[in-house]
Amino acid sequence: MRLAKITIYLSLLITLLTFWSCVKEEPVVVPDVYVNFSINLLLPQYSDLNAPGNAIIIANVGYKGNGVIIYRLNLEEFFAYDATCPQHINNSTPIKLDDDPSNATCPSCETTYSFLNFGQASKGHPLKKYSVSLSGSFLNVYN
Repeated sequence: MRLAKITIYLSLLITLLTFWSCVKEEPVVVPDVYVNFSINLLLPQYSDLNAPGNAIIIANVGYKGNGVIIYRLNLEEFFAYDATCPQHINNSTPIKLDDDPSNATCPSCETTYSFLNFGQASKGHPLKKYSVSLSGSFLNVYN
């Protein structure tokens, strides 16, 4: 009788462990925060954005104030990404622009993000993207 109880408990334990190991984790992404700002592309601090293929970081906006990266793809297209590394958002680590401004890298996990590939990561989740519109010389970034 005692051996039967142990067998039942072991079977139950093995079943539960199998179930828990098969449960997929939901992907952790950068949480939504309110983003709505404009920059004047004629101002000197934004002059890097006057040439396609360049990027800048606007500080103190986005998730936990880690910043928003604005990347100019060509004469007409701009993209904006939260500068928070989505691989470990609990650490709230901002990514840094590389020497090649079409890429950025997280200093903590060394994940590389390609702006030419719409913020895709070398491993893990892509960057959180924000909407962008151009009105004259003003670039509006919002969600």
